[in-house]
Amino acid sequence: MKIGLFTDTYRPSVNGVVVVVDIMRHELEAAGHEVFIFCNAEKTLRRGPSLDDHIIRFPSIKKAFFDDYDLSIFFPPRELRRIKEIGLDVIIFFTPSQVGLLGVYAAHKLHIPLISQYSTDLYEYIEHYPIVVPGLVGLAATLPFTIKMDTDDIREWARTFLPKRRLTAWGRQTIERLLTLLHGKCDAVIVLSRKSLRQLKGWDEEGDCRFELIPTGVDPLPLPPPEATERFRQQLGLAPGDRVAMYVGRVSVEKNLDVIIPMMEHIVRAEPRAKFVFVGDFEYREKLEAKAAESEAAGHILFAGKMPRHELGAAYAAAEVFVFPSLKDTQGLVLHEAALAGLPIVMCDPDVSEVVKDGQNGYIVDDTPTELARAVSLIFANPELARRFGQRSRQLAGRFTEAKQAKKVAALIEEVAGARRLPVGG
Repeated sequence: MKIGLFTDTYRPSVNGVVVVVDIMRHELEAAGHEVFIFCNAEKTLRRGPSLDDHIIRFPSIKKAFFDDYDLSIFFPPRELRRIKEIGLDVIIFFTPSQVGLLGVYAAHKLHIPLISQYSTDLYEYIEHYPIVVPGLVGLAATLPFTIKMDTDDIREWARTFLPKRRLTAWGRQTIERLLTLLHGKCDAVIVLSRKSLRQLKGWDEEGDCRFELIPTGVDPLPLPPPEATERFRQQLGLAPGDRVAMYVGRVSVEKNLDVIIPMMEHIVRAEPRAKFVFVGDFEYREKLEAKAAESEAAGHILFAGKMPRHELGAAYAAAEVFVFPSLKDTQGLVLHEAALAGLPIVMCDPDVSEVVKDGQNGYIVDDTPTELARAVSLIFANPELARRFGQRSRQLAGRFTEAKQAKKVAALIEEVAGARRLPVGG
């Protein structure tokens, strides 16, 4: 089958959605499908040629609202003709923005089966990025032109514009109703964690949506040579006896990373060799570095910056424990990576991942400095516990390989495509 993946974020951006799209393409192609990616251009307002004729890029304005968001610009009828010429059998969209909604529009105009993959907790992001609210207004306004709406849909859509006293409350109301309307028009919605499943089901009061829980599969990263890990340690000034805890991912305000600083203040009082390494980048890094420099743990909190994903094995190999304080992720792919690297894990959200089990391969604790410090210190102090946790991490993550999870996605795709081909009453 010909499958179209529609996303408003793609390479050269580095984030979880990009990783998920690449994994899905690779595995679906390995299963014999032909996959096309529809995404924003690499450079501002430039469509440009692509070295890969299965990646179709649209002109865009880079960093329209914040560093990791591009505003795509295109003429829908023209792009619809191009999509029709390709002859897609199924469309999957990952982002409910310009490119994602183009996929929705094409699916309904051309009668193509439509699947949503809910990849970002937009409901929670509004709190930290209120600047996107004007964009939500625009997207909500285009909805009647994107999907076919009945009287009840129009009534629900109109309620979206009822004012709220707080901008955040209005933004959340808009997201809830926009996504529920969109998902109700899909043949299926892939959700990546029990947390997202509970959230979306709670919004779907009429039971119009079909949800399928299929976490993204992750394979082990390339095993780093010893010299790569040593080079990583030397660049950060890590001494042989240092005890290293680590976070890998976007350094952004919604990830709850501020709690790491007082956590480290607690830890270093008992373990002066303790170090914490942030691997990643984003607009919040500068503020977080400044806060770390002014804390009692200054000198114990280090920033490695952004690394290519294929080189992250060297970072994981330098750590003894992985810490993930975020409460607003939909699945946390880095948890899979850290578990496959054999690391014990300390995290705060019990429903965001299937690869962390409290007391088996780490600890799930409240997002307070004292609770996080206690959990990390227990692992530092007990090498046998750390070894056992690390071994169990590999076992749990091994249940969710890219191939295993892609088979579930492929089966869903074939099912919805097959259902559309059935005659009425068949």
